[in-house]
Amino acid sequence: MTISLRTNPGVRAGALAAMALCSQTWAQTAPALDTVVVTAAREAQPLRTVTADMSVIDRAAIERSGATGVADLLAQVPGVQITRNGGPGQTTSVFLRGMGNQHTAVFVDGVRFNSQELQGGALWAALPLAQIERIEILRGPAAAIYGSDAMGGVVQIFTRQGDGPLRAYAEAGLGNQGTSRLSTGLQGGANGWSYGLHVADERSDGFDVNPGNPWTPNPDRDGYANTSLGLNAGYKHGIHQIDTRLQHNRLKAHYDQSAAPFDDYDRVKNTSGTLRWQAAWSDTYQSVVQLGQARSDIQRFTSSPESNDGRSSNYLLQNQWKLGESRFNIDLERREDRLNTDYAWTQNTDSKRVQNSLSAGWRYASGVHQLDANVRHDRVRDQQNKTTGGLGYGLQLNDSLRWVVSAGTAFRTPTLYERFTGQAAADLKPESSANVETGLHYNAGKQQLSAVAYRNKIKNQITYDFTSSPACNCYRNWESVELKGLTLTSSTRLDRMNLGLSLDFLNPKNLENGKLLPYRSKRMLKLSADTQLAGWTLGTEAQLYSARFVDAENSATLGGYGVVNLYAQHQLGKDWSLLARVNNVADRDYAPTKGYANAGRTLFFSVKWAPAN
Repeated sequence: MTISLRTNPGVRAGALAAMALCSQTWAQTAPALDTVVVTAAREAQPLRTVTADMSVIDRAAIERSGATGVADLLAQVPGVQITRNGGPGQTTSVFLRGMGNQHTAVFVDGVRFNSQELQGGALWAALPLAQIERIEILRGPAAAIYGSDAMGGVVQIFTRQGDGPLRAYAEAGLGNQGTSRLSTGLQGGANGWSYGLHVADERSDGFDVNPGNPWTPNPDRDGYANTSLGLNAGYKHGIHQIDTRLQHNRLKAHYDQSAAPFDDYDRVKNTSGTLRWQAAWSDTYQSVVQLGQARSDIQRFTSSPESNDGRSSNYLLQNQWKLGESRFNIDLERREDRLNTDYAWTQNTDSKRVQNSLSAGWRYASGVHQLDANVRHDRVRDQQNKTTGGLGYGLQLNDSLRWVVSAGTAFRTPTLYERFTGQAAADLKPESSANVETGLHYNAGKQQLSAVAYRNKIKNQITYDFTSSPACNCYRNWESVELKGLTLTSSTRLDRMNLGLSLDFLNPKNLENGKLLPYRSKRMLKLSADTQLAGWTLGTEAQLYSARFVDAENSATLGGYGVVNLYAQHQLGKDWSLLARVNNVADRDYAPTKGYANAGRTLFFSVKWAPAN
């Protein structure tokens, strides 16, 4: 069965009715307004003072979700849609407000997590959920703070860290399709020290992700295995605090590219680490020095083996002042990227790039007024330099209602793959964008409601040209794009039941030909509910998407679809808990990407041991 929000007025009517009844984010993760976030300004601030559109997912919501990957978790958040070539472990793209995967800047513990291969973007399949403590999602451009790529938004991932008394945990889970999950760890701290150690193993036999492939049929099961390790340590003494974190994971993911009996798979090794020193020199001034490095080594075992090795180093100096109602910052940042490839169809390359930046910001809060202003200049060696800015204003209209408005510019520098593998047009330059948005946020205790409207225009979008006459067979600045949208979200608590809803309307248009961008649904509806019953937490989630075009010419479509998930949690005594989850309860058959299958109905059960202090 397929579900189209375009052709089903009942769905639309139900959504509007729910909005009226429920009266800022997804119910399962709706944070309190005093929740402290760091992504909006690259420093800690209460969520109630943020002029950007944000969601927060904490560890409890991650465990409750039963998600098999970060992308699956993000798919439950307003304004997010994903595509994937099959199941977990496969190539995955995350569209934030309809922007391409390469237009979201992703950070893990302050280290940029992206690929310089192809058109860039995060390697979502390689992010282990078991290591993650919290995720902050900022919708809208943030290049004036983070530099290149933050055109659609920022996803900031914080891994588990130690603090307080020693705590340990262990979890084991099993599901159909040969799925298993094992994780354990300990964390704590005393006398200024903190520490943590976490290990996890997630794997599945999977399913045939590309059934009926007429070119290279290979009806095998395409599973994955993801093993991860997380370490952290910190020390705080007087005005100084030093923290270090290390993350390592190894992913083996099978897929179909070669004809049977060849079994294609990728082996991906990711390692990232940070060293951070923060010093509060006075009541009005503090500084942060952060060193970070990330490496991604990908080996592709196909009938024509290939590999790429990407490295990124980041050096950041932040200076922050508090003067009355104002907060100022001046930051220096340096980013070094390197990519080595041996692809047969390109010029083998060992390329590198250096970006140096200077940014300044001002935040002002007084009474009912909140003002944010940021400007940044990025100097990119041997490429075009960019200056970006952002301005936001918030007004507390009354005790419950807040109005925000913002505007910002952003850019994306071509990846090293686009730029240096012999496939770049001679005049290839960075993409640029300009975004404006406004929103109303209502919060009255148990009831939260928000409406955010936005328009984002991209110039010089980089596209691979193989269709022009004559075709250049290269990456070039080919398209101008406009994305206009409206996001409505609500959550409420009725007696012992939490209810949540988000409804997105999106018009993702290619201004060059008037067509819609591929794989973006014009409407998305997401519902959630949970309640307490006889010692159990029972919950459900539903996601509905309208039809999508699968090509730039809008000549082929994939029908709309909907999936419903169920979960149950129960405390088994003092230290033990149980989670049971069923995804795609109705076993609906839909295509996340043309030609690829979905996992169908999946079941998962886990038991967790976590002694109370």
